[in-house]
This record gives sequence, structure tokens and C-alpha cells, in this order.
Amino acid sequence: MPSDGPIEAGPMEADAYLAEAAELLKLAAASQRAAVATFARLWAAAITAGKLLYAFGSGHSRFIAGELYWRAGGLAPVNMIEDPTDGAAERVEGYASTFAEQYDIQAGDIVLVISNSGINAVPLEVALFAKSKGATVVALTSVAHSRSVKSRHSSGQKLYEVADLVIDSQVPPGDAIRDLRPSGLRAGPVSTVISTALLNAVVVQTARDIIDAGGSPPVLVSANVAVGDDHNKRLAERYWRRLAKFPRLGQF
Repeated sequence: MPSDGPIEAGPMEADAYLAEAAELLKLAAASQRAAVATFARLWAAAITAGKLLYAFGSGHSRFIAGELYWRAGGLAPVNMIEDPTDGAAERVEGYASTFAEQYDIQAGDIVLVISNSGINAVPLEVALFAKSKGATVVALTSVAHSRSVKSRHSSGQKLYEVADLVIDSQVPPGDAIRDLRPSGLRAGPVSTVISTALLNAVVVQTARDIIDAGGSPPVLVSANVAVGDDHNKRLAERYWRRLAKFPRLGQF
């Protein structure tokens, strides 16, 4: 039977998770302050120059990349690089170029590659592909996790080692933070909540930097408020030729 109201709860594992996640976010925010500022400065300059940010995340990290793509309160000139296998092929060397080359990555663009472990072939090769096109590569990764395990790429390289700028999420190796004693299992991943918070910090700082330089940041408005559709349509008309997920096909 459904409850008639909230239950009376004593100490819960949920409380411990939320408290620990909040502390880890504070740690990441403090330790990555300079990196966030640098990313924002680079992104503001790229937007001012008419360039794009491309976001790629393999596996579950694709949801973090999606946080930046065409959403209320975000910046318009962002394109997602999508792996058709949704990460199933992320360990396959040579696969990344088969989809990355479909995007019009140019010199002066920024390519953000998101991978908590930073050890698999596809995120690494997307980063290397972007560098070959003259783009600036930003990695969002857990350096601690990367250092705790071996690369799965034949080069031995890891994502944080090839990026021009690293945002270190500070997520502990394995991602899950709660020890479910006595089961021997751990639950409660934190990479998504920390990574999305850091990226939204970059978004607001980028917008602020553009305003402080006398510009108008291309911030999207919720489609569910009165002015949203008209406002966003103007931004779409400005960027659609390069914002298409497959720009050579002219799709938006």
C-alpha cells in the first residue's frame, strides 16, 4: 500500500552519500578553480572568434557531454560528438576516427573530451584527432583514477597526458564512494554530479567573461518560458550551419 505521507527516517546511507558527495564537490571546486578560469577564458575567446566547442563523452560520460548541448542556461555554440555504439566500442583502437571525421572540427575550436578513467582507446583517439585538426583539447577526467590503472591503448597514453588543459574531477578511483559493509560492494557514483557542476561553472564564467569584455554571450533560454522560442531561434539561425551534428549534411 502507498504511504499516506513521508516516513520517519533515522540515519540513512543516503545521508552519508549526499554529505560525502558535497565534500568531494567542494574539493573539486577549490582545486580546479584556476583550470575552470582558464577553460572559461579559452571558451570566451573561441566564441568571440566564431568558433565552436565540441563535447565528447564515451559510455556514461556521454550524459555529461549532453549537459552542455542546447539546453536552458547553456551556451549555444556547442556541438556533441556522438559515438554510434554509445561506448560499446570504446576500447577499440582505430574506431574513433570513423565518427569523429564526420564533424567539421577546425583550428581554433575547442574539443572537450570527458572520460572518468581516461584510459580507453576512443576518448584518447578523439583527443588526438582533434589536436590533428588544430583544435584545443580539454580533458575532464579523474587523474587519480587514471594513475591507478594501466592505459588500454597500445601507445600507453592516457587522456590527461595528451590534453592541452585538464579539469581534474578529483573523483576517487572506481567512482562509487559508499562502502556497503559487510557486502564488500560499493555504490554511489559521483563522477556525473561533480563533472556537470564543474562544467556549468565553466559555462557561467565564460558568459561573465564575454559580458565583461563588452560582448553578449549566446546563452539559451528555456523553451518553456514565453520568450524562449524566439530567443533560441535567433541563436539557431546564427550557428546552425556548424551546430549540425553532421554539418556536412546540413542537418540541425
